[in-house]
Amino acid sequence: MKKYIKQIVTLALMVSLGTGCQDSFDDLYPNPNKPTDVPASLLFNQVLNTMLESPGGQLDRTNQYQLQNNSYFGNNQYNFGAGSQLYGTLTNVVNMEKQATVSGASDLNPYHALGKFFRAYYFTKMSLETGDIPMSEALQGATALMPKYDSQKTVFQNSLTMLEEANADLTQLIAKNDVTLTGDMYFSNSLAAWQKVVNTFRLRLLIHLSKKATTDADLNVAQQFAMIINDPVKYPIMTSSANELKYTWLNPTNRYPLNKETFANGALNNSTSTYVSLLTDRKDPRVFITTDPAPGLVTAGGSPTDFSSFKGGDIGQDMGALASQNGGGVLSYINRYRYYSGYTGETTAIIGFTEMCFNIAEAINRGWITKGPLGDAEAYYNAGIKASMSFYSIPAKGTMTVYSLPLGVPVAGPYVSSTVNVDYDAYYAQPTVKYVGNNEAGLKQILEQKYIAFYLNSGLEAYFNWRRTGVPVFKTGVGTGNNGKIALRYKYQAAEQSANTANYNAAIAQYNNVDDVNGVMWLLK
Repeated sequence: MKKYIKQIVTLALMVSLGTGCQDSFDDLYPNPNKPTDVPASLLFNQVLNTMLESPGGQLDRTNQYQLQNNSYFGNNQYNFGAGSQLYGTLTNVVNMEKQATVSGASDLNPYHALGKFFRAYYFTKMSLETGDIPMSEALQGATALMPKYDSQKTVFQNSLTMLEEANADLTQLIAKNDVTLTGDMYFSNSLAAWQKVVNTFRLRLLIHLSKKATTDADLNVAQQFAMIINDPVKYPIMTSSANELKYTWLNPTNRYPLNKETFANGALNNSTSTYVSLLTDRKDPRVFITTDPAPGLVTAGGSPTDFSSFKGGDIGQDMGALASQNGGGVLSYINRYRYYSGYTGETTAIIGFTEMCFNIAEAINRGWITKGPLGDAEAYYNAGIKASMSFYSIPAKGTMTVYSLPLGVPVAGPYVSSTVNVDYDAYYAQPTVKYVGNNEAGLKQILEQKYIAFYLNSGLEAYFNWRRTGVPVFKTGVGTGNNGKIALRYKYQAAEQSANTANYNAAIAQYNNVDDVNGVMWLLK
């Protein structure tokens, strides 16, 4: 009898739970290990991590710093696939802002201010790769499943406006001594440091618009650039390399992609002549730090400190020819002591002071401004070179020790150490280096030095600058594919063609209705 009474009671409880209670199982039995809210600081940290574009691999081949010498593991071709898809990260920006407000912050708070910067950063990154992109109707979830594509001009206009607003918001927050930002892996929650990044990045975007400076009055490119440079109190920018937005690698938690455990991959890549020849032609000491002398040239009697011992490969050549040259030891590798003998390599700049110096020098050269706080175009050109040299710990005058790996010696060494004499003044006095003035030849010098300084950092900026200016000359040939052309854009995500067909078709109409990697986007016209 007790057995039946117990069953009836149990059934009654089940009916009661099923009809009288509207709570879900999760409500009745909450999981203490499952978070119900993600704090703004955690989302902020994810957004920061996504800013990094790690060195190594295809990125360096696109920038023509490294080349692949073995077709089994990859190639050097400019047959681009889809560009970056960063809407997930932008959704995290939206959620970061919401969580800050939910947690009690006012509308004016650090997460909202920096959210404007992140929008500008990620939207323009996608646009620089592909052209027109969804922006105004993006990030609306189910209410806008097929967002229209905004023109590239609109993307840049909106982004420049957001950067203006971000700067204004940060000014107010700094004046209020707001200390509510947490989770900052780059600047330890310093709003003043972030404000310099915001305005320095804005200078980068304006430089990207150089072809529109005299042809599109809506953009006010030169005027905006001058406004920032001429008012450092309202628009603070970086004043040294200490202000750079850069990624620091850690062992064992986050190792530099090129390290002694990935050295086998390093043997499949050589330095390119695009990069190495710029250094050797100018007797630039940076070549001793970033590049190994070609081992076969050294064993044949060359010195590891002779510029003639450094030889980059022509990325346009057939892979078989490159493999043969590499096997013969006549091509240089990336410097294995610096990049492969340990685990942390070097910091990776995302938005740098060195780049900013060259951007300001270019703006002065183009006549947008007459000078900046450091002086004229030559002063900024000089400052950019010196900052790059300092990054590699090259003294202004004296000696430095450099290292190379002999033929057949494992990455563990022993390395050959050599002493090199350096003298910056003598280096700068060379006709190929000394700034020749605000003309086309001077602009070419600025752009070449900027390319040298972009080595293994700042993502695709080296490629974007080549695409905008043609400097330096990128090598082409059977090895680069794409009918001997350097691709000018990445394709849209394949899913767009089926999921957002009408808007996708409208976007590619400017490329003769083909999602063409050789299509010329608005920015380049």
